Amino acid sequence: MIELLWSLPIVTVAAIIASGRVGPVGSGLGGTICALAIGLTCAPLRLDFVGALLAAAKGIWLGSLVGAVILGGLFFRAIVSTGTVAPATTCAKRRRRQLFTACFLIGPFAESATGYGVGQVAIASMIRSTGAKAMHAMLLGLFSQTLVPWGAMAIGTTVGAELSGVPARTLGVHCAVLTAPLLFGWLIMYWRIATAAGTPGTITDLIGEFAWVVTIAALLVAANLLVGPEVAAMLALGPLIMLRLWNDEHADPRQWQPALRVGIPYAVLVVGLALTRSIPAIGNPLRDALSFQPFNDSPSFAPLIHPSCWLVVVAILSASVFGQVRDVGHAARQAWLVGRKSVMTIGLYLIMAQIMRGSGVASELAKGMRTLGPFAILTTPLLGATFGFLTGSANGSNGLLMVSQSALAMDNHFSVAWVAALQTTAAAALTMLSPVRLAMGCALAGSPGLERSAYARAWPLGAVAVAILSIVAAVLLFLS
Repeated sequence: MIELLWSLPIVTVAAIIASGRVGPVGSGLGGTICALAIGLTCAPLRLDFVGALLAAAKGIWLGSLVGAVILGGLFFRAIVSTGTVAPATTCAKRRRRQLFTACFLIGPFAESATGYGVGQVAIASMIRSTGAKAMHAMLLGLFSQTLVPWGAMAIGTTVGAELSGVPARTLGVHCAVLTAPLLFGWLIMYWRIATAAGTPGTITDLIGEFAWVVTIAALLVAANLLVGPEVAAMLALGPLIMLRLWNDEHADPRQWQPALRVGIPYAVLVVGLALTRSIPAIGNPLRDALSFQPFNDSPSFAPLIHPSCWLVVVAILSASVFGQVRDVGHAARQAWLVGRKSVMTIGLYLIMAQIMRGSGVASELAKGMRTLGPFAILTTPLLGATFGFLTGSANGSNGLLMVSQSALAMDNHFSVAWVAALQTTAAAALTMLSPVRLAMGCALAGSPGLERSAYARAWPLGAVAVAILSIVAAVLLFLS
């Protein structure tokens, strides 16, 4: 079947990663070359040389937007952490509480406010201060990506709603319901990783963390019902973060000063970006004042509201306020040295994704599944997850697949809302393991060459999500 040939870029990437002999840049290059060969020869919408160059240029543009966030995040972290003493975490119970707060509250909150993987940046120093080694720090940082359907003010979910015809609030609620079992699956994975990182929990800790996740899931559903997806995650998590930090910090004033020294720049970053996204009267003028969009169907770069610029500006302001101006040049050099391979990896994967999109391969793979009839719904989580993994974006995966998935639902009398939620949630879940996020996590952990062995440790995070969502798809098939 021709679909098997079209799927070769994905198979190539998986085979190279599984071989363990080539790094992330090599796997991205192999997948890109394979996608280009198919795009130029046997793709549904065969590309000519100019079309291939255009697709590559779009991938480079997207990669530069994400790469700028990685480099900005590394620069920000270097400045904010330089000359500071991390809050004391000698107490095992305190380390455990701090780790959970970072992974399930602060990280997802920052990601929902800003997107682009900034949640990983926001919790990197908190995780590091617990004594976690590089591999465990990278794995724990991935939990900041557990609420990606609401990342960057739920832009991926909003796009999915537009393409499927499902109201955004309805799709947000359905995604929240599907995310609840994922959170519990990821909680079990978190328990294992935290124990391996030297921060085991007592039975009391485990019960308490389970109760917190129940609360998060319930508030997430309620917030989507009340206000829609754009600010739902922030509305759900914000009060919980305040409550958690108050309980953790108010009894020990000695923790306040170092915590504020590190926390204020992060607070300025997250609050500032959240305001530019949630209040049009603030965000729209800043976007309109300066914006670049070389391709009509690609995101624009608006420096005044883009996370990379906020990361750099807030870092420089912090250096000025705290007398660290002399550290700026060194921090910039270190950011480039640590992050350059990650940026290259991201660029290659996004070029590959754009070639598959421009040549019609991605959409035809989704349409090909419809020949399975109602059983095609069983492929929805896998397809959504695959393209969420490749693009590092629920937005990108929904843009490629949502129209076909909605048609599949209508053809077979499934609920369009549930199928759209399956597609969106699966795509969002696997962005956690995308080369974009893994490269970023390894760079933030200070080990940019760790990606190959990281996949061997991180894959259960994706497997548990796909397994749970596949069970949901099977239930929908049974009930139809």
